[in-house]
Amino acid sequence: MATFYLTFLTLGAVVLALQFVLGLFGADGEGVFDADTDADLHGADGLDLFTVRALSAAAAFFGLTGLGLMRVGLAGWLALPFALAAGLVAAVGVAAMMRAMKRLEQDRSFRIESTIGLSGTVALGIPAARSGAGKIHLVAGERFQEFDAVTAEDAIPSGTEVHVIDVVSSDTLVVARRLPLFEEPNDPR
Repeated sequence: MATFYLTFLTLGAVVLALQFVLGLFGADGEGVFDADTDADLHGADGLDLFTVRALSAAAAFFGLTGLGLMRVGLAGWLALPFALAAGLVAAVGVAAMMRAMKRLEQDRSFRIESTIGLSGTVALGIPAARSGAGKIHLVAGERFQEFDAVTAEDAIPSGTEVHVIDVVSSDTLVVARRLPLFEEPNDPR
């Protein structure tokens, strides 16, 4: 049984070491070891448990735990459930760390151009014909924000719903009155 655990420990450790060395030289192993598949092999909570990194960590910790428990006097078959648990914990840990690192790669910077098409509310009246700027409030970039706003229309008073149609500068938007989708008929029946 010791050979069984040693085999898993050796295979897992070799693959982990190889990925570490490749990472030092700029090859992180993606495309070499991790195969993208169309199959839904993801674990609970969006963790990628079936990547080479997670599986090699699981194999290494499975073998290490099994060997360690046998060394302290536990029979090989009694060490098996503990070794399986250690391997699962290692796989989940590696998958969680990889997911956290991928989140760091996401660009969450705000771009004012993303406000085009959004709706907001006039906070400070907007003068007519771009003769001055007012202020609007809207939710952009997952935050409540305030922007300077101009309009080519007639003046827009505070509290009016508007939508963004263009960007003038890094802090000024062009807005227009928001038209209702369905107008109420004037003819009561």
